[in-house]
Amino acid sequence: MKPFCSFICAVYNREAYLKECLDSILSQSNFDFELVIVDDGSTDNTQKIIAQLQDARIKLINTEHKGCWSAKNIGIKHARGEYICFIDSDDFLTPDFLQNGMEGIKQNPEFDYFYPTELRIIKENGQPTNKIWRYISYPEPQALIKLFWERQIGGIVHAGAFIKKAVFEIYGLYDDSFFNLSDTAFIISNAMKIKFCLLPNLKTYLNRQHSKQTNTNYYERFRTFSEILDEIILKYPTEYFLGFKLDKNSKDFYDVCVEKFMSLANETTYNQHYTQKAKKYIELLRKL
Repeated sequence: MKPFCSFICAVYNREAYLKECLDSILSQSNFDFELVIVDDGSTDNTQKIIAQLQDARIKLINTEHKGCWSAKNIGIKHARGEYICFIDSDDFLTPDFLQNGMEGIKQNPEFDYFYPTELRIIKENGQPTNKIWRYISYPEPQALIKLFWERQIGGIVHAGAFIKKAVFEIYGLYDDSFFNLSDTAFIISNAMKIKFCLLPNLKTYLNRQHSKQTNTNYYERFRTFSEILDEIILKYPTEYFLGFKLDKNSKDFYDVCVEKFMSLANETTYNQHYTQKAKKYIELLRKL
């Protein structure tokens, strides 16, 4: 019998935090889950820490180092649960997290992707802060696309979310060519297909902030941002991101695209990817 949830934990050299993360999953008050650990070629004591955990619910997969999104995709392929929940190896949960998630899912069976209303931010040493990342509901999914276009914010979190495995079977896996924020790329790419549901009672995921996180690589962050913006331009009607209709094969439209990428390039020193996209639309403009 397959479990309700497959917790997926991709890990690469996180020995300082890993045991607390895995213990928090194995200590869930609801037992209807498996834990899929994907070791992405760690060179520290990751294997020793995992070996100390004698629990039949654990499935360990060892791979060569290819990055967290490749590791998460491997975890998805090996998961047996109806739902998948990603837990980053430096984060942890309270014991009631799965139970709260299950209750919310059962009350909203028509949705595909259930995400927390907040993540609690903790210090590197695990101590709490007064900071909370809050999330809102998006009754109109076009709002996700417009939000990213205007502010480069994903809007919906993947860590701590309960996602039907069928979502990945239907729409594909994460793009592992991105170093970070592949979850944002996935959400924006499929914003009009997936049915998202905010769970107000899901608020006990503890997110650890520290200097070695992948999201601190701003060169790669802006590369991902530029590709997502480019996909929005190519994929969606202008009403979804500009708020009004505009012919995509017009001077006015290409002017908007150039202005968007150049304005972002001017805001950061990591601007190579934005300037490359601006040049792309300048060339298209010249061909009119």
